[in-house]
Order: sequence, then structure tokens, then C-alpha cells
Amino acid sequence: MRAEQLSEQVPTVRRETTGAEAARMIAEFRLNGLVVADDADEPIAVIPGSQLLSVILPQYVRDDPRLVHAFDEAAADELCAKLNTMTIGQLIDAKRLKVTELPSVLPEDTLLEIASIMDRGHYPIIVVRDKAGRYRGVLTMSRVLAAIATAAGQDSHLVRRRLEHDIIERGRPGYFASDTRDGEAGEGSV
Repeated sequence: MRAEQLSEQVPTVRRETTGAEAARMIAEFRLNGLVVADDADEPIAVIPGSQLLSVILPQYVRDDPRLVHAFDEAAADELCAKLNTMTIGQLIDAKRLKVTELPSVLPEDTLLEIASIMDRGHYPIIVVRDKAGRYRGVLTMSRVLAAIATAAGQDSHLVRRRLEHDIIERGRPGYFASDTRDGEAGEGSV
């Protein structure tokens, strides 16, 4: 399979999106990473979802993980609630979220070329851009692994479903973190 066949649209966040909104989006759509877009809906960064986990931890706990046991449930909830006050942009600027070169492939790239890029940077999501640099969609780890499973003869109803259905409806304008509450989708930006 080629990148253009596996490419899909996923919800995006912006620098103004709060950490809590980003966490909700990852949970709602079962994403393994986030695409950060600018005001023109052009991707500017990909952030692995696992990085949001480290954001709720104080630096001294990150330095010495044994200290995490000092927090009770109420204190843990307070740390999580702080994600409502921090934006993705602030977290990037404070280097709490690491943004590296925007990983991308061409629409005609093969499954092995895709796997090579994802493996090289341990990226859960990469961008598909044509030779002119235009954004075409993204490749998610789950969809790429579904294609690999199919090629390896491990096809199933759920694998086919993952290959046939995008995370969000194709052709729909960008979906942003603040566009939905309680399952109701909307249009617009954060």
C-alpha cells in the first residue's frame, strides 16, 4: 500500500488548545499523537500523546519517580486539572512538550518507506505531503499496522474496518479540540 491509500484526516490542535482539551481529544478519538496546526490548518508539529503524561508530573517527580507515591488522589486530580490552564503553545515554549522536525512522506511512498520514517523517530503519526509541499493527510500508527497485518496475512473484520474508515470524515474541515463536547462535533478552531 502507498501513503496516499493509507492517508486519513485526524482532529488537530492549535497552540491555543489547552493541555486538557488535547488529552480529551486523544481519549475521544483513541489517537496515539496530536497534529498541531497553524491558523491556516497547515500542520506545524506532531506530538506523541505519551508526552502529555509527563506534563502533569512536577519536575522533581520526573527527576525521581519514587516521589510520585507522596501524592494522594486529590493531589493527583489537582495536577491533572492544571492542564486546563496550560496551552499546547506554552508547553512547547517551556520545552515540556518536545517538537521535532515535522515527519512526512510523499503520497507515492511505500509501506516500507512509511515504516522507516515512523521507526526512525518513534513517531505515532506522520504527515503526507505532495512534492509541492501541500498537506494531504496523516498516517497513524494504527492504520499503518493494519496495513502491515494485512500484508502479513493477518486480515480480520476489525483490521479491514481500520483500513476503510478514517478517524474523522474525509473532506471535512479541520476538527479542533474545542469543537466538541459530549460527542457533538462542530466546526471552527480553538
